[in-house]
Amino acid sequence: MSDQTGTVRPVQGGRILVKGAHLLTQDPAIGDLVGDVLVEDGRISEVSQSIEVSGEVRVVDGSRKALLPGMIDTHRHAWQGAIRSLGPSWSYPQYRDHVQIGLGPYFEPEDVRIGNLAADLMALDAGITTVRDESHIMNSPEHSDAAIDAHWSSGIRCVFGHGWPSTEAESWQFGSDRHHPDDIRRVREQVLNDDTARVTLYAMLRGPELSTPEIACGDIATARELDLRISMHVGLGEWGVKQQAVRRLFGSGELGPDMTFIHCCTTTDEELRMMADHGATASVAAALEVFMPGLGQPATNRLLKAGIRPSLSVDVESAVSGDMFGVMRAALAYQQLLSAGVAGGMDTGKDLPTFDAADLLSFATIEGARACGIDDRTGSISPGKEADLILMSLSDPNLLPANDVASALVTGAHAGNVEMVMVAGRILKSEGRISGAEDIVDAAAASSRRVHRAAGLQIPTSD
Repeated sequence: MSDQTGTVRPVQGGRILVKGAHLLTQDPAIGDLVGDVLVEDGRISEVSQSIEVSGEVRVVDGSRKALLPGMIDTHRHAWQGAIRSLGPSWSYPQYRDHVQIGLGPYFEPEDVRIGNLAADLMALDAGITTVRDESHIMNSPEHSDAAIDAHWSSGIRCVFGHGWPSTEAESWQFGSDRHHPDDIRRVREQVLNDDTARVTLYAMLRGPELSTPEIACGDIATARELDLRISMHVGLGEWGVKQQAVRRLFGSGELGPDMTFIHCCTTTDEELRMMADHGATASVAAALEVFMPGLGQPATNRLLKAGIRPSLSVDVESAVSGDMFGVMRAALAYQQLLSAGVAGGMDTGKDLPTFDAADLLSFATIEGARACGIDDRTGSISPGKEADLILMSLSDPNLLPANDVASALVTGAHAGNVEMVMVAGRILKSEGRISGAEDIVDAAAASSRRVHRAAGLQIPTSD
C-alpha cells in the first residue's frame, strides 16, 4: 500500500517464519538446503532445516518455492525510471546525446523524484532489494534531495551515489577540468550521515577516464575525507583503451579497496589484476554492454581470471530492462559466444574461466553487497543480517520442473515469479503484488511528457 505521493506503506512483518523453502543462502557456512528462516525485529534470527516457535508469528508457506537474499543492483541511473525503453537500439553516443545531453538539463527535482520512485518500484517488483543509484542528475541541491527522498519513500535499500549534473553535460565528462560538485559535503553532513541506515551515501566520481588526472585525485581526496566509498566508470570503448584509468590510479597511488569500477569493458587484463591486488570490486552491466555498441563487451570472464568475482548491474532503463534476470542471461549468453569462438577484441585468444548459474546468483547477491560495502548487513541469508529476502515460486509453468533451482531461475525466471519481497523485515511485495506501483503510473507518464516537451524532443508514442 502507499499514499498518493508514492510513499510505501509496507506490511509490517513482526515475526515471520518462512517454512519449507528451497534456501539459496549465499552463505558458505550454511549452504543450500530445504528449510526454514525466522525473521525477528527486521533481522534473520535463525536458519535451519526445521524451526519451531511459540507465540505470535506470521507463517509463510515456502513449499515449492525458493528463498534467496534480495538481489543487489550495483549500478543504476535511477533518475531515468520514467523514460524507459526509449532506445533499445541506441549506440552509446546516441544515448548520451538523447538522454544526458538532450533530456537531462530539463529534469526538475520532481521529475527526478518520480523517476527514482518508478525505478525503485520496478526493481522491488523484480526481487531487487538494494540499488546503488549512480545519480548523475545533481543539477541542484534540490535535485539531490528529491532523488534521496524517493529512495526513502519506496522502501528499497539504497546506496546513493552523488554524481555530477546533467546540465552542461559535455563539460562534466571526457577530460573535464571541473571538480565534483561541492554539495556532496552538505549531503554527507546534513542528509545522509548515518552509514547504518537503509539509505546511505557514497561518491560517484568520474575518475581519470572522464576528468583530468589532477581533478580525479582531488575528487578522490574529497571522498576519502568524507569517509565515502567510491565508484567510477572505466573501460568505456575506445576512450577507455586510450585513457587506461586504472593504470593511472595505480601510478598515482590512489587505487584502493574502497573503489568499485563499473563496466571495465576495455580495461586491460593487467589493469584488472591491479584492481584485484588492491582489493577493488567491479560491476558488470552485461545486458547494456551487449545491447549498446560503443561500450565494449562484458568483462565477466576476464574479471574472474584476474581474481575478481564481479557484481551485476542494470545501468539505464532507457535502453534495457530494469531486472537482474535479463542481466544474468546476457552475461551467460556472452559467455556462450566466447565458447563458440565469437568474442570481442579484449577476449580473443584468452584461456578464460567460466561461470554457471549458481555463480550468477552469487554475483547478483553477496558480491553486490561486497561491492557496496554492506555485506555485513545484507547479501546472504545469514543469522544476524537484516532480512532482505525474496520468495520465488518454483511451480509456475515457466520454471517447471526446476530440478536445478539456480539454473531454472537464471534461465527462465521473471518478475512475475517473485511472490514476496522483504527489506529489513518489511514486506513490500506480497502474493505477487508490489506496494505503491499503481500510484506512480500517471505521474511517470506526465513527467516523461513534460521533460520531452521542455527539451523540444518528440514524445514517444505508440500511436
